[in-house]
Amino acid sequence: MPYEKEIETLKEIVQIVGKYQLEMQKKLKKVNLKEDRSPFTEVDVNSENMIMEKISAVFPNDGFLGEESGETAGTSGRRWIIDPLDGTRPYIHNIPTHSILIGLEDTGILVAGIAHFPALNETYWASSGGGAFCNGEKICVSQTSEIEDAMASGLGVVEAAKEKNGKLLVELLDKCDSFYGFMDAYSYTAVAAGKLDFCVSLLDKAWDRAPVAIIVKEAGGVFSDFSGKETIYSKEFIVSNKNIHGKVLAGFK
Repeated sequence: MPYEKEIETLKEIVQIVGKYQLEMQKKLKKVNLKEDRSPFTEVDVNSENMIMEKISAVFPNDGFLGEESGETAGTSGRRWIIDPLDGTRPYIHNIPTHSILIGLEDTGILVAGIAHFPALNETYWASSGGGAFCNGEKICVSQTSEIEDAMASGLGVVEAAKEKNGKLLVELLDKCDSFYGFMDAYSYTAVAAGKLDFCVSLLDKAWDRAPVAIIVKEAGGVFSDFSGKETIYSKEFIVSNKNIHGKVLAGFK
């Protein structure tokens, strides 16, 4: 399997960090707010430090982009993109969709990633050319081709409700057979596993997207911004199966 050492290292790390997060969940004493009023806790910060320390022990020349710590330069041309606790709000409220997200870029190209949901005991991973897996079982996207038949998810519907794209997202989701908007990164992995047909986000950052982008792609799907460019760095982000992607993009023209 390509990037086997990297994937095996990540699987070990997320189990350790996930166990720590579950142990700390009942002991939280303080919740802090960032400038955008999104919450973070000592668990977020400690988890990121643990992840970076353990990756550096194995790959000492690699750089990092972490949600909590920002960018750390490396010398290898590789960069690990980390969201140590995606879904802090669910975590605080004991909703099991919080996760640990770690992606790897090699010279700017996503090549590996892992998404671990400790409360659900589900771990998704993928590497470039190696396929996508959940708990060791290979996964693939759905084959749905019509918006009217789709099960979908939208992130940022409320936050972008007054913006053009927010209104267009509501219109698009209203055409679907059914839609969900409360699963954070789990929405993306649900697309990779064929449980949802597409997900559109209007609010996530690169660290929310890096691992799930490669997981969806290796599961036979696609990811892009609204222009169709394969990137995790635009404001908007779509993951879907290949059959429906163009029709999702058309909803934002």
